[in-house]
This record gives sequence, C-alpha cells and structure tokens, in this order.
Amino acid sequence: MEEMEAVLNRFGLRSHVGNFHKEKITPDLICKMSLQDFACLGLTDRRKIMELRTACVHFSSNILTKSNNKFFIPKEALESLLEIDLTVKEISEMFSVSESTIYRNMKMYNLSKLEFSNISDEYLDVVVAKQVAEFPCCGESLLKQILAQQNIKVQRNRLRDSMYRLDKKSILERKKGLLHRRTYSVQSPNTLWHVDTNHKLIRWNMIIAGGIDGFSRLITFLEYVDNNKADTLLNCFEKGVGKYGLPSRVCSDMGRENTLIADYMIKNRGSSRSSMITGKSGHNQRIERLWRDVYAGVLSYYYDLFYYMEDIGVLDPLDELNIYALHHVYLQKVNEKLGIWKTAWANHRIRTVRKTPMQMFTTSVMNNIDESQPLPDSNELVTDDNPDEAENGQGTQGEELLSSSVSVPNDKLQTLRQNCPLNWRSQDHGIYIYLKAYANYNQYL
Repeated sequence: MEEMEAVLNRFGLRSHVGNFHKEKITPDLICKMSLQDFACLGLTDRRKIMELRTACVHFSSNILTKSNNKFFIPKEALESLLEIDLTVKEISEMFSVSESTIYRNMKMYNLSKLEFSNISDEYLDVVVAKQVAEFPCCGESLLKQILAQQNIKVQRNRLRDSMYRLDKKSILERKKGLLHRRTYSVQSPNTLWHVDTNHKLIRWNMIIAGGIDGFSRLITFLEYVDNNKADTLLNCFEKGVGKYGLPSRVCSDMGRENTLIADYMIKNRGSSRSSMITGKSGHNQRIERLWRDVYAGVLSYYYDLFYYMEDIGVLDPLDELNIYALHHVYLQKVNEKLGIWKTAWANHRIRTVRKTPMQMFTTSVMNNIDESQPLPDSNELVTDDNPDEAENGQGTQGEELLSSSVSVPNDKLQTLRQNCPLNWRSQDHGIYIYLKAYANYNQYL
C-alpha cells in the first residue's frame, strides 16, 4: 500500500489515498480497472487515469493471459493503449501476438479505432480557426491532439482539408522550412534528460523552464517562471522527477541556474559517472529543437501581442507596474497554453519514428527497457543540505527578474482578482483586462 500511496502522491492525487487504501487497490491492479472503477474511487479525470495507468504498467506482470489456446488482454489495458493512439500492429508487437488476436479482443470488448465525432465541415472550420489563432504555426499532428483534448476526433483528411481552407499560406510556409536532422541515439527512457530555459519573452521578464526525455522526446516539465534562479529551476525539475522518475543523467548548458540540479543529480546518482553533463547550448540538441516548436506553437502568439501592446503605447517594458500587471493577467494564460501544447506534443506522432512520445515512453516501460531505477520515496531523495538557505534565495545562482518593491496588501489583492479574474475571456486578447489591472495597481500603490 505504501507503493500505491507514493504513486498517487507523485501525480498530485493525495486526496484519493484514503479511497484506494479502503478498497485495497495496489499498483498491479491499476491497469485492470475500468473507468467505472476509477469513478467509484472518486477519480474521473481521463488524463490523470491515463497517467496513472502508464506509471503502474510495469507492476503488472500478468497482463496477457491464455485460455483454451487463446490469448486475452484485459479490456482496461487494451483501452489504455488505444487511447494513446497505438496502432493494432504496434500493440501486437508489444505483446508478441498476432494482429488478429488484438482485433478479436477489440471485437469482444466492442472497442474501435474508427470512432469519430459527428460534426459538420462548417463547425469543424470554426473550431480549427479558433485553435489556429491561439496556437499559430502548429502543424496537423499537433492540432489533431489539441482538438482531441476537446473530445473532437475527425478523420485526418477532413482536418487537413479544413486547415487548407483556413490557412493554406502558413502550411506552404512551414513546408519550406524543413530542417536537416542530425542523428541522435539514447538507449532508453530516463537515460538522459535535457534541461534548459527559454528567453524569448525575457524582454517582459518571462522565462520558460523545460525538460525533455532524450529517448522518447516526452516533455518532462514545461512551465512559465518569473525568475531564473537555481532553486526555481530545481523545483521545476523535481516536479518532472515526481511524475516520470529520476533520470540516469541530465544534460544542460553551463548556465549558473543549473547548479542545484547538478547537485541534486550528483547526490542521488553519484559523482563519478557523469550524472550531470554540461556543454555549449548548441550541443543540447533535444531541448534546443524543442524550443523552436514551443515558440512556433505558443510563445510567438505572446511575443507578437506584447510588441503590439508596446506599439499602441499601453505597455512599457521598463515600467515596473506595467510588468506586474502584465504578469497578473497573462501568467496563468501562458501556463495554460503550455499545458495544452505539452499534452498535444506527448500524443502527436513523430514522422521519423512513426510513434508518439507517450507511446515510446509507455511501450519501453512495458518492455522493461527503462534504465531508470524505481523512483524512491520523496523522503529518500537527497535534496539541498540547507533548505532554509535555498528558501531565502541565498547560495543559489541565477537572476531575480521581478523587483520586490511592488507589494500589494492581501485585501487589495483579493479586490484586484475580482476586478481582473485570472480565468478571463476576451475578444481583444486580454488588453482591456491588462489596462484594468494596471489601473488597480496604480490605485493601490
């Protein structure tokens, strides 16, 4: 039961520990549970269920059973593999059975890969137009996964036709920018992570912290932060470790913001085995390639928007109150879009390997070629020797981007959040909300 509690805590499901203990649910049972079983335990989020099944798949040693010379796969396990868009051929190779066996099990459970949303071309164009506006430069595969998060699944040719009707010029431009790819090879998931920070929005004191698994291209963490300090980067890294396990090695540039991640890896993996690999940014191949896609898919929208706000005279990047108002309005929106894009990336099929990052990570774990050791309990992981020092920002490297001179009383902050809610919806991309937030800051300070 301790293993089950550790897995639930890793995915932020601490509130469900009591229900799992009461029903004596262990990790080896997770892949055999139906959606109804999870609902009875109070867990209805399909994405969390998928992540939980992926994390517990290596606990199940007897997924495949044989009876009367026929192989059977539990419905829940088969449903999970179909949900991450594995083909029938890939599932059959994973279990070393014929494709007809997989089709027979799918027919028995009434499962299909050909279930599509019944929507008209006109409505599809409206939905696609909205997503193209919010995620500019996203290609067909990523857009397909973004729509899937809204429970919209359409045939590939219909999506392609819709994109051509709405944005043919951008599609032709993307085709011109194909890159020559260098050969990259890593043994297995969690063998090597690449970590870095993206400074495309640094003009407005915004930094994106990210990490990616070198083998599967699965993004282990990706979020907006308002400073470039080592303890902030370590916190982002630990979230990724809690979700996907402790990597064998980490690769980064020689920036001082990575010092605490280096200490963490050396203390938990050893000092004489290259637990932390540093070098030039250009050699950190996986993460540098990822930044190109993150900018095209998410950051370019805000880059153009903030420059537009400067051009019309409502935003001054040198004014402290302007920056605080900007962060108040757009911080949650940036992280929200990064989360949507990250999920879409995990489930989009990569052309060169014909699999998605989530498929590569999951199938490798199921085939027991994950080099990483089982994730220790959070109390066993070695962290900074002096947490109070790190908490106060002493002894860490990096840069604090926002001044501490702007301080809003708690009661005024509550009023600010009521006047300028974080979950805003706006036709003018949030500019009016930003102006209201700036006026409130001026009033309170």
